[in-house]
Amino acid sequence: MNNPIGIFKITIGIFITLTKAYLFLFISITIRWTLPRMRMDQLLNLGWEFLLPISLGNLLLTTSSQLV
Repeated sequence: MNNPIGIFKITIGIFITLTKAYLFLFISITIRWTLPRMRMDQLLNLGWEFLLPISLGNLLLTTSSQLV
């Protein structure tokens, strides 16, 4: 481990890993603090009225593009 380039690579790798972990934690905490909490019925409405049509449209689009 007397090679300075090897030590530099290890240090940069650790720094990048810690930076990514910090970034993901920061984003999740910021979203949790800024957005209001959603009730269970609001989440169910979101799933049925918004996400289900989008997913069915995506399925239809993907299937039709595979058939063509």
